[in-house]
Amino acid sequence: MKKFRVLAVALLLTLTAASSSYALFGAGLHWGFDLSMGMADVEKENIRFGDGLSIDIPGLGTVDANDAFYVSRMNWDRSWINFGGKVYIDIIPYFETIELSCNFGMWQYDGTLYYIDPIGTATSFPTLRHEPVDLTLKNIDGLSYIGLTGTPYAKLHFDATVRKTILNLWLVKFSAGAGVSAHLATPLLSNDIVQRALNLGNNIDPALFAQLADPSSAAAKDIVKTIIDEALGKPAMGMHILLGAKGKLPFIPVGVYIDGKYMIPFSKFDKDAGDGVNGFGLLINAGISLSI
Repeated sequence: MKKFRVLAVALLLTLTAASSSYALFGAGLHWGFDLSMGMADVEKENIRFGDGLSIDIPGLGTVDANDAFYVSRMNWDRSWINFGGKVYIDIIPYFETIELSCNFGMWQYDGTLYYIDPIGTATSFPTLRHEPVDLTLKNIDGLSYIGLTGTPYAKLHFDATVRKTILNLWLVKFSAGAGVSAHLATPLLSNDIVQRALNLGNNIDPALFAQLADPSSAAAKDIVKTIIDEALGKPAMGMHILLGAKGKLPFIPVGVYIDGKYMIPFSKFDKDAGDGVNGFGLLINAGISLSI
C-alpha cells in the first residue's frame, strides 16, 4: 500500500508539472503600466512657414509669418487607461513560445497655441505680444476623449515575441525573450498639425486672429479634433526585451502572468514635433490567461 501511495503521488506530481508547464496554446487579457512614454516640456516651438511669407495685420502692418504663431507642450501625464491582450503557442521547438500581444494606452499634456496679438503688439512694438489658446479637452466644449481633460495622446502597439523558460518552479514558470514592436500613435500638437487644422498656407487671413480670440469659435476645436482624428497613423518600429512569470494551478486552465518589457524604438513617434515623445523604457503587464 505504501509503495502504491508513493507511486500515486509521483504520478500526480508528474501530471501536475506537465499540466502547469506545457499548455499547447493560450490567450490572456492584461492591464498595463507603461513607463516608457515620456515627453520633455517644450515652452516655445514656432510655427514655420518658410522664408519670405508675411502677414498684413490691420493696425500693425506687415509681420513675418514665422513670428505669428508658436505652440507649447507641457506637463506630460500618464492616465490610468492602458490595457491589452495576447495569444501564444507554447510548443515551438527550441524557442518554446511564440507570442503576439498588444497594448492600448492614453496620456495627456497641456497643449497651447500662441497667436500674435495685434493690439498688444501695436502698443509694445517692436516687442511681439502673443495671446494663448488652451487646447485641452476641458477648455473646448463638445469634445471628450475617454475621460481625459488635457490635450490627448494615445498609442496602440503590437509585439511579436519569442520566449523561453529559464526557471520552472512547478506552479510558477519564469521566462525571457525578445521581439519586434510596431507603435501607432496620435500626433502631438505641432507645426504640421496647426497648419493643416487651420488650413494655413501662403495666404493667412488676418481674420483668423479674431477667431482664435473667440472661445466659441471652431478654430481651437479644429486643432484638437485633428489630433484625435489622426490617431494611429504611420507606425514607428522597434524591439523589446522581455522577462516574465506565469503561474497556474494543476488541471485548471486559468492562470495569471506578469510580463516586463523594455521597449526600444528605432524611430521617432512624431517627426513633426521636435524631440517628440521618448519611447524608451519599461512596460509592465499583469493579467489573466486561459490555456489548454
